[in-house]
Amino acid sequence: IARRSQHLLHFVNTYRSLTRIPRPNLGIFPIHKLFGAIEHLFRTSLEEARIALEISIDPVELDVTADPELIEQVLINLIKNAIEALRGRPDARIALIARMSARGRTVIQVRDNGPGIPPEAVDRIFIPFYTTKKEGSGIGLSLSRQIMRQHGGALSVVSEPDLRTTFTLRF
Repeated sequence: IARRSQHLLHFVNTYRSLTRIPRPNLGIFPIHKLFGAIEHLFRTSLEEARIALEISIDPVELDVTADPELIEQVLINLIKNAIEALRGRPDARIALIARMSARGRTVIQVRDNGPGIPPEAVDRIFIPFYTTKKEGSGIGLSLSRQIMRQHGGALSVVSEPDLRTTFTLRF
C-alpha cells in the first residue's frame, strides 16, 4: 500500500507539473546566448559521455522572440534525451542548429546520430506518460510540445533509425 501510494503521489505531482506551465514572458534575445548557456550547462556531461556538440547559427546574429527560460527548458529536455540515447556509441554527436525558415521564422533543431526512435513510437512520444526508456516519466517531450504551443509554435521530430533524429522547434 505504501509503495502504491508513493507511485500515485508521483503520478499526481507529475500530472500537475504538466498543467502548470507558466505563460511565456516573451522577449527578444540572441540565440547564441541561449546555445552558450546550454553548452555551458552540459559541458561536463558531454565530455564524460564523449559526445561532441556542434553549434550552428545562421545568421550568427539570429534572434528569437520567446521566453528564454521556457525555451531553455525545452532544449534541456531534448539534449538530456540525446545524451541518454548516445551513451556508449562511437562518434557520438549532437548538433544545435538555428536558422531562418523560408517564411522568415526562427527554427531551432536538436539533432543526434543515435539509434533513433522506433517508427511505431514516433507518433506517441509526445503523449504524456509515454516513454521508450526504462527510467523516465514520459512527460519531458509532452511538456516541451506544450511550451512550444504556448509560444504559438510547434515541436516536431523526424527519426531515421541508426542515422539521425532531429527535433525541430518552429517559432
